[in-house]
Amino acid sequence: MDLPESLMVMILERLHTRDIARIKLVCKEWKSLLESSYFRDVYKWGFTQSIGSCVSRFLDEVKAANKTSQVGALTSTDGLILLDMSTISEPDMYCVANPMLRQLINIPQPPPYSKTFWLPNGFQATALVTNKKQGDLLGYKVVRYDLSFFSYNLNLQMYSSDSGNWTCYAFRLERLIYSLENNPLSSNPINLNGYLHWLCRESQVLVAHSFYASTGVCRVIDLPERSARFFERPKKDYGEALTISCGALMYMKTDSGRQPNQQLKIWRLKKYKSCSLKGSWKLLWDLTLGLCLATEPVAMHPFVKEIIYLVTRQTDYSERHAYLVSGNLHTKTVQLHEDWKQEHRDFGDYQSHLFNQFKLPQRINSIPCPSGCTIFTLPDQH
Repeated sequence: MDLPESLMVMILERLHTRDIARIKLVCKEWKSLLESSYFRDVYKWGFTQSIGSCVSRFLDEVKAANKTSQVGALTSTDGLILLDMSTISEPDMYCVANPMLRQLINIPQPPPYSKTFWLPNGFQATALVTNKKQGDLLGYKVVRYDLSFFSYNLNLQMYSSDSGNWTCYAFRLERLIYSLENNPLSSNPINLNGYLHWLCRESQVLVAHSFYASTGVCRVIDLPERSARFFERPKKDYGEALTISCGALMYMKTDSGRQPNQQLKIWRLKKYKSCSLKGSWKLLWDLTLGLCLATEPVAMHPFVKEIIYLVTRQTDYSERHAYLVSGNLHTKTVQLHEDWKQEHRDFGDYQSHLFNQFKLPQRINSIPCPSGCTIFTLPDQH
C-alpha cells in the first residue's frame, strides 16, 4: 500500500536515529526523502545558525558572565555540555548546560571522597552519562573517575539528577586493567544507552559500565586485533578512536606512518561480551585511504556511517598544525579542510582526549532540574 508522502514524512520524522539509518536502505525513495533538506532542517530544529556557531557563541557568553572562573568544556552528550566552573577558592565546580536552549544548572560542589579510596592524585577526569527513553531526556549523572595504573576497581564519585546528591562507588572490573601511564583511561568516555565506554589503549580493551542498571561490575571487552600477550605494550604507529554512528558504538583504527598505503578499519560493537573477540565486534570497513598524509581517526557522521572525520598534522615553518580531513567511504573521496587549521600547540599536537563531538538529540528537552537546583537561562543577545 502506497502512503501519501506527507503521511510518510510524519511517520519517518518520529523514528530513532538507528531506525533511520536502516530505513534508508529499504528503497531509493525513502533514502532520498531522509536525505532531503527538510529532514536536515528537522534535526536542526529550525535554528538558522549552524550548530557550531550556536555552541561557540553560548560558551563565549558563559565565559563573559563568569569572569572569576576559568570556564572549560569537559565533555558533551545528547545535546548537553558539562562545564568546569572552578575557581581558586572553589575547586571542582561543575555546570550542566543546554546551549541550544541556553540553559544552565550549577551542580553542588562534591564532598571530600571516602578515605577508603587510595587516590594519590584524586579523581583525574569527569564524564556525563544520560538516561533517555524514546528520545526524551529523563536524567543525567556527572561522573568523576579514577583508575590506578594496575587495578581491579573503577573508583567513582557520582552526582545524580534524580537524587541531587553525590555518592562514592567502587565498581569491580571483570579482570585486571593495567597501564604504564598514570591513567589508563586517557580517552574521553563515550555515552550511549546509559553506558560509559572507555578506550583503554595499553590494555587493548574497552571498559564499559551501565549507570542505569543494577550491576556492580564493569565489562572489560577485548578490542579487535588485541595482542595475545597480556603485558605486551602496543605499538604507537597507529591511531584509534571511539565514536557513535547510526546509534551504534564504533571503533576506528588507522595504521599511521605507512602513507600512502595507510589502512583504515572500522568495527561496530555488537554485544557486551567480555574477554572474547568472537561475537563482540563486527568489521564494517577495511580499506586503503590512499592519502599522502598520515591521519588519525576522530569521529564518524552521527547519521551516515559512510562519512568519516580524521585529523592530519603538518609542519609549516617549524610550527605544527592540525587539519581536519573528511572522507566518504562509499565513494572513496577525501577533502582536506584548511579552514580548520589549529595553530594552538595543544591542538596542533592533536590528542583524542581533547575532542568532543556535539550533536543535537532526536528531541531537545529542558535540563532535568534536581531539588535544590535552579535553571538559569541566558538572554538571547541577538
